[in-house]
Amino acid sequence: MRIRGGREQDAVDDWAALHQGTGREEFDAPGRFDLTGLPKLVRAEPVRQPRRSLVRPYARTGGRTRPGQELALESLVWTTAAGRRHEGVVSVEQRFICDLCVESRSVAEVAAYVHLPLGVVKVIVADLADAGAVEIHHPGLLVADRSSLDFMSRLLEGLRAL
Repeated sequence: MRIRGGREQDAVDDWAALHQGTGREEFDAPGRFDLTGLPKLVRAEPVRQPRRSLVRPYARTGGRTRPGQELALESLVWTTAAGRRHEGVVSVEQRFICDLCVESRSVAEVAAYVHLPLGVVKVIVADLADAGAVEIHHPGLLVADRSSLDFMSRLLEGLRAL
């Protein structure tokens, strides 16, 4: 190994000179400092924000803002056998919803899990229902039904308790 046309021995001496200690190793050693008297620093976990997509929500629905069928927030969605095989599923969001709704979930829950606006989720769920990948149970309350009146009175009591 030759450096600047010099002899090999000169190169070894130069290398050793570059990597010799400074004489301060004992003074700068970490064990020399007593840090036990310092207060403990508590590192707080950062709040994890869901990553925002660069794709606008309406682009996920092809620009549509209304679902093909009316869906209420409390409508229950569950995956059919065809949906478990991802038949008729064309996007990542639709696949996620099919996997999520193996157990029945409300449209509002689905929107919360998917991290998309409710209107967008309604359009996607309606598309899945049209493709036969999910089934939707629409809630129907008849005012004349005794159980519906009981439900409404319990709901009203709960709202008053808030």
